[in-house]
Amino acid sequence: MFDTLTIKDSRPMVWLKRWMVATIVAFLLIGAISAHRAYFQVRSLEVKAPSQLTDGSLIQVEAVCSGRNKVDIEAELIQGERSESLFNLRVPGNNLAFFDPRPQRMGYVAVLGEGTLQHFHPGPARLRVVATGRPQWGRRPPPTVRELEVTIQSR
Repeated sequence: MFDTLTIKDSRPMVWLKRWMVATIVAFLLIGAISAHRAYFQVRSLEVKAPSQLTDGSLIQVEAVCSGRNKVDIEAELIQGERSESLFNLRVPGNNLAFFDPRPQRMGYVAVLGEGTLQHFHPGPARLRVVATGRPQWGRRPPPTVRELEVTIQSR
């Protein structure tokens, strides 16, 4: 009784329906990828520094972020109760963050100036680099932290 439709759609209407379904599926796929990028904003964070820090030592930071939002990177040197910020970076997001899946990469090389280590005593210390994404959907992603054990040397 209900095996066939009594009114068949015209050929343009069939193609319009197919096009709409394909468009909706494409947007759902883009949205799923974008949701993953919003949830995991920092893909990798690498820190390289010599084990013996002196004036003029190089600290290299390389970050790969999802590009969905801006990511702040902060480096600090910690020794006992003493802590000093070395540098702050901001990895920009993509202009069309929802649609643009390209990752953002940033490399930075910091040189410890002559006055940077004067507040610290010679001995063991910790170099901490923290990358923090921005809130998405009312959730702030957990920070990505890398720590290196270093030794401060006096000249």
